[in-house]
Amino acid sequence: MKRAAVVVNPTKIKKMPEFRRHVEQVMRSYGWAAPLWLETTADDPGFGQTRTAVDQGVDMVAALGGDGTVRNVASGLLDTGVPLGILPAGTGNLLARNLGLPVRNHFTGLRAAMAGRDRAIDALCVQIDTTGDGEPDEQAICTVMTGCGLDAEIMASTSDKLKDRASWLAYPIAGLKHINAGRTPMRIAYDDGDLQPIRPLTTVLVGNCGQLTGGVKLMPDASPDDGALDVVELSAKGATWARLVSQVLRAARKETKQVRRRTAHSVRIECAEPTRVEIDGEVHDHALNVQIAVKPKSLLVRVPR
Repeated sequence: MKRAAVVVNPTKIKKMPEFRRHVEQVMRSYGWAAPLWLETTADDPGFGQTRTAVDQGVDMVAALGGDGTVRNVASGLLDTGVPLGILPAGTGNLLARNLGLPVRNHFTGLRAAMAGRDRAIDALCVQIDTTGDGEPDEQAICTVMTGCGLDAEIMASTSDKLKDRASWLAYPIAGLKHINAGRTPMRIAYDDGDLQPIRPLTTVLVGNCGQLTGGVKLMPDASPDDGALDVVELSAKGATWARLVSQVLRAARKETKQVRRRTAHSVRIECAEPTRVEIDGEVHDHALNVQIAVKPKSLLVRVPR
């Protein structure tokens, strides 16, 4: 019999024994054995548990949690040939949304994973230099999107309490507090090109997928398996915010002073001052240099047939 592992964030489930029994029943109904059950911890939010599951020869690893749990499980599955199943339990559930997976119910997501097919998608390798010496001291895998600037500030200031009350609307609500935030001087290089002239930017977003919560297509041409990065440079101040928001909501492709779009296989960002970076919603403080490269089709994900 095939066997899966379930890597679960225990803070997302109120009645764990009952939930676990239900998961086992669903898996048995598809002819699979009872799963290997592994809970995340504050010290290890999913990577170590996933490696344990892979070492035990499971046929799939299902991540039950938010975008952070999914990202950590995905990090442990890169280039292993073991597929990722997504049981959404977060605020954004962005990878599931971008792949057309269920986002509102754990068991609907579980059934989609059990009956689905494997799809190979890209991942992003993000390296962060917080000291300015040019050597990365933090490294992470990204499945959806990473951003340098305002979006990371919004993530950092959005409380769990607000997310519980307002769901994905918590992010635009928190964003209102930053409407008058200043811009950060940045220089960007694409692929092997030279750094562009310094430019004050609100944020730079690099995506593997392009859709945000609420159906907003920030990167309308992004595809998770095209081997490329989609990049959006955003710059707004004062009255120009209205034009920026309008262009983003319309998914307009025309380049303006507020919105510039690029595609590349690698991106290097240099910040003139320490700047926050978010990776699939997880915030890293005080980056001076950020490098992002694509790892083509390095992750298998269970998607609907």
